[in-house]
Amino acid sequence: MGMDKLKQHRVSKTNNNQEAIAFNQRIGARMSAMEHLVPEQMFSTETDKAQGISAVKALAIASQQGQKIWTINKTNLNLALSRVNLGADAENDIRNAVNAGKIATAHENRINFNGWVGEGYILMDPKTGAGAYMISGGGNGGFLSKAMFWLGAFIGFLESKPIRGLLFDGLLAGIGAIVGAVLNIVELMSKCHMGFAIAVTIILLIVTIIFEALLIMSGVGFFLGLLLGVLLGRLESMFVDHLLATTPLCNQE
Repeated sequence: MGMDKLKQHRVSKTNNNQEAIAFNQRIGARMSAMEHLVPEQMFSTETDKAQGISAVKALAIASQQGQKIWTINKTNLNLALSRVNLGADAENDIRNAVNAGKIATAHENRINFNGWVGEGYILMDPKTGAGAYMISGGGNGGFLSKAMFWLGAFIGFLESKPIRGLLFDGLLAGIGAIVGAVLNIVELMSKCHMGFAIAVTIILLIVTIIFEALLIMSGVGFFLGLLLGVLLGRLESMFVDHLLATTPLCNQE
């Protein structure tokens, strides 16, 4: 996850371009940090702390581990790349950016953070202070551990309107209709000619399924859906009672 682009306009009160550049760098670092802080806050619980990674966090972790943090420009590019042990894509990014006039900030070796193995690095334009805050794999942004990602994806799946309607509105709300249909089918099978009972059963099932689908798509609340489900079940029961009483193919005793 990441912010694809952040645009801003800044002017130094003293008309000092270096102040504007420094301000832009601080904003960039802050936004990079937000790319691990916000997902951590979103997915953490009282008992389990989610751990995210971003470019600035990766650099901070590497520094805490005692790694050297390189500031790389054209004058020390070859030396720096001979000393760092990062992913091939990251080293290529750094080489291309520096050759294009950018300044790179990178740590020496890949880090292992909660199962995520990679690097964080910054590619900065010295003329403006604007930069790309990268993590390994070409991600311009932040990463959350796989377990937390899949948990979040599952929660998002459950929170989607069709699934939420299926689990909490449609399925539960239509239970009256389903139970009613089952009871009606059993009664038809026991009292009517088999072929006739099967035909009516298919009709009842189709009606019940369509009703369930409409409940799911409408997203009605539980209690209203339950009331409608019971009403459908009652109507189906009345329909079956009428067939049992009037159809020659059914035992009318």
